Amino acid sequence: MKNFASRTAGVALLSMMTVISGCSKSDNPVSEAVSSLSGESLPKRYEVKSGVVHYEPQNLMGMGTTTQTLYFEDYGRKEAVETVTESNVMGIRTHEHSMRITDGYTSISYEIKKTVNGKDETSKVATKSDIRELQEMAQMMAMSLDVNELKKNMDYREEGTESIAGVTGKKYSVAMNKEQPDARVYGVMYKNIVLKSEMGSISMKAASIEENVAIPASKFAIPAGYTVQEVNVAEEMEKAAAMGESKE
Repeated sequence: MKNFASRTAGVALLSMMTVISGCSKSDNPVSEAVSSLSGESLPKRYEVKSGVVHYEPQNLMGMGTTTQTLYFEDYGRKEAVETVTESNVMGIRTHEHSMRITDGYTSISYEIKKTVNGKDETSKVATKSDIRELQEMAQMMAMSLDVNELKKNMDYREEGTESIAGVTGKKYSVAMNKEQPDARVYGVMYKNIVLKSEMGSISMKAASIEENVAIPASKFAIPAGYTVQEVNVAEEMEKAAAMGESKE
């Protein structure tokens, strides 16, 4: 599971670097892109109005598989990531089917189905968070970035093109640690959509992509019968940081 988290971090890094490479009208394009988050409307995340991306199943170090599907509308201002994980660890068989939604300044997560050794343990609680504060924090960080220095430190490279799922995307790579330039994250982006990412033996790859299609409204809504729990993300992060300091 740790490797899966690392892969996710790699995808986020490639996405950020793609924003950098795609902007040229500002001395600090990352700052310009993120600063617009504090305006009345969010910037376009993708260059396609709506779409569905199905990713190939990924092996979890021999303990199971996880499969993701991305749904988005309004150029990515509204998106949902549906994840299905099947695992078997020391005889404990787990099936997890979950949804994570980002709609403007709101983030929502809930389980669709969870079973452990065939027993239903699905939580009917959906967590809902206002992420505006986090976006403002990102804006402040972006304002201080020197794009050229960032690209240099991460040894950012454009690696040509690659065809995946019937479309041709641009290939990029960055070093997670500038002291280890050969330990790189590779990614292929198509209209700012992640089609592929690779970090060592960990990878994800799109199996199919549909552009400008109608997305069911249910993909962006909390199902009936769920209790909504409001969560303050900033406060939770502060608590986690405080716990980490206390352990030290």
